[in-house]
Amino acid sequence: MSTTKYFLIKELAQLTGLSSDTIRFYEKKKLLKPSFRAENNYRYYDEETLKRLIFIKRCRDLDISLNEIKSLLELEQQPAQSCQMVNQLIDQHIIQVSEKIKELQNFKKQLKQLRAACNENSRVDSCQILKQLENGTS
Repeated sequence: MSTTKYFLIKELAQLTGLSSDTIRFYEKKKLLKPSFRAENNYRYYDEETLKRLIFIKRCRDLDISLNEIKSLLELEQQPAQSCQMVNQLIDQHIIQVSEKIKELQNFKKQLKQLRAACNENSRVDSCQILKQLENGTS
């Protein structure tokens, strides 16, 4: 006889490190659903829901969007299908992350240029960083 363990939302929150509000949000977005509602109207979730929440959390930690997560979950429901779509989704995400890194490197360069413009002994009224920011130059 198999014994299925069920969890209240607060237990899922403790086990995953997600807030109850976040779990409710994922439920509202139809990424998960309760296994059943008890007579007291509490929602109970099974171990598969716990696994799905861990999957979603890991994806979000990697900055994978909710729409991308939905796609991955849909693909997961077709186990015999080629994983080419999964690879394409991750490849696209890698490109996006690379673009963000370039943008952040550019921000860092601009900030260093701004920082180099200010003599540490100057007063605020002659601070070149503030002047350049006000004039839109750097």
